[in-house]
Amino acid sequence: MSTNSKNLSRRQLLRLVSISAGGALLAACAPAAAPAAPKPAAEAPKATEAPKATEAPKAAEAPKATEAPKAMMNSVGREMPADAAPLEYQVWLTSGEGKGGTFLDISASVYNRGPFADLFGVPLTRVNKDFVTVVGSAKTWKVDDKGTAWTFVLRDDLPWSDGSGMLNADDFVATFRYMADPDAAYDFTWYYSAGAGNIKNFDESVAKKAKVEDLGVRKGANEFELIIETSVPTPYLPNLFGFAMPLHAKSLLKPVDPSKKYNANYNADPKTCVSCGPFLVKDYTPTRVEIVANPKAANDIKPYLERGIAVPYPNLFQAYQAGQICGYTPANASEIDTVLNDAVLSKEALPDVGDFRTDYFFFDPRKAPFDNKKFRQALAHLVDRDSIVKAIVKPVFGRAAYSMLAPGFPAANGEELKKYSNYDPETAKKLFAESGLDAKAIGKLTLVNRDTDSVRMGISQAYADAIKQTLGIDVEVQGLISKDFMANLLGKDADGKRNTTITFGRIDYGMDYLDPSNMLAVLKGSDLGGRHTWNSKEFQDLLAKAGPMTNVEERTKTYQKAEEVMVEDAAFVWIVHRTPLNLWKPYVKGVPMEPGKVNRNPGLSWPGFAMISTHPTEIYMNIDAVKGIPTVP
Repeated sequence: MSTNSKNLSRRQLLRLVSISAGGALLAACAPAAAPAAPKPAAEAPKATEAPKATEAPKAAEAPKATEAPKAMMNSVGREMPADAAPLEYQVWLTSGEGKGGTFLDISASVYNRGPFADLFGVPLTRVNKDFVTVVGSAKTWKVDDKGTAWTFVLRDDLPWSDGSGMLNADDFVATFRYMADPDAAYDFTWYYSAGAGNIKNFDESVAKKAKVEDLGVRKGANEFELIIETSVPTPYLPNLFGFAMPLHAKSLLKPVDPSKKYNANYNADPKTCVSCGPFLVKDYTPTRVEIVANPKAANDIKPYLERGIAVPYPNLFQAYQAGQICGYTPANASEIDTVLNDAVLSKEALPDVGDFRTDYFFFDPRKAPFDNKKFRQALAHLVDRDSIVKAIVKPVFGRAAYSMLAPGFPAANGEELKKYSNYDPETAKKLFAESGLDAKAIGKLTLVNRDTDSVRMGISQAYADAIKQTLGIDVEVQGLISKDFMANLLGKDADGKRNTTITFGRIDYGMDYLDPSNMLAVLKGSDLGGRHTWNSKEFQDLLAKAGPMTNVEERTKTYQKAEEVMVEDAAFVWIVHRTPLNLWKPYVKGVPMEPGKVNRNPGLSWPGFAMISTHPTEIYMNIDAVKGIPTVP
């Protein structure tokens, strides 16, 4: 294995810890004051002058009334914080490029969104910086006695920017029907399917076994009442609906191309952009994307920021250092070393839990030799996580993982499950012998890695080397870009059944909402719409049992049991939980930048600058941006 990664020295680790510890000792380290200069010799006294005539006092002038300073208002009428920079500096700077056909709404596409996506609508619910679900376009919601029919009462004051009226139930009905329509080929249908959102008739619509008109999403008693029905009780349903970004029904159902059924990328064209969110699209080209504050947005939806600008930069780290972008996540060991050894950058580096993303290896247990449980269990004991974290990932970027759910995530229980896959070559040899398999008969295995970056390829190569050294089995590591990898993983045969061509791979997954059902549902098996071919009835039954539970303690125990079943069967081998280290310019201010309950350090948390969260309407630039932003592109 070759890698450019370097081990962090003890001094570097201590410096990283100081990032969060603050600067309480700075005052104590101030240099001592210089000794006072000697006083000059006293001068001889001057001759006494005759006193001047005393002038009569002038009449006192009445004091002027003190005027209160006027608050600064931005271009859409929002009062700015007292320490805000001038309006020309109220701009969110990032890197990116617009491409024809790229969508700008998560309800139109998840995997093909461009810069500044998800800022043109108000989803049913949102999350705050502490990952708590709060109101969005729905101001209240309730569920019936059966736990399957939800009534969302929508706000009636969210106008569409084209003057076509207010956001209402019809927009949400059209949006959900689009996502469930097989003709739309929405790329995130699992999110609302059985085992996740459980929306009534969603799976049937996608499979063309029901009409989209039969979907369990409809208008209620009036235009601002939305009814959503689920096939089974789904107590966490409101937590999912940050992704329920409303599309403008009139634009969605009016395709420019008459051969198409929908026009889901209308927001990618400034001429057709229609928003009820905080921003409008001004420019969308391969070399520049610009958004501007929406003057017609509801008062509490209007942003502090005037604009957002994304242009492509060849080197994002250099762009951050030059003040051309507001934030950046170091991408390799060299950049991390630079950050840790720089007096300014080290203060701007802030650890984060990200989206609780976990890297893991997987096997196709339908195919030899991975259909042998003892063999899979042997492989589970050959991941040297501590060495991988220390030498490849770096401790600031990840921690050892023994299960899917990371520390801090609901129902996380990794320490209890460690025994099933701790690094233990001798146990691996013993299990391999018990499997009855032979290294020569197995021949060469191929480990396919999603993405080709040096860190992820390095992780896979380290695993391949461990398998070779311990079991004598050759493993070739191949890298595929994510698009091609997922196409091979999720491929289907002529009968519509999963026909993956990847029998041994490395992939990762991060949360979409803070609930075990989200992280574990992706592993539920291809026969229920999961991404992998491990179809364990016991695991799936436990997920189905836990999902509708309202008793939090019992629900947690059930999910933990499900995860134990999965880890013990060794269809997956967990590697690291990612903990990204983010750089944020100190002039980026607002509630999202303050320390929270989950992210204890300051910094913009998941999901970033998008209306899935409350962040875009709370961020502003303080007066230091005048010096920190050299030019606005």
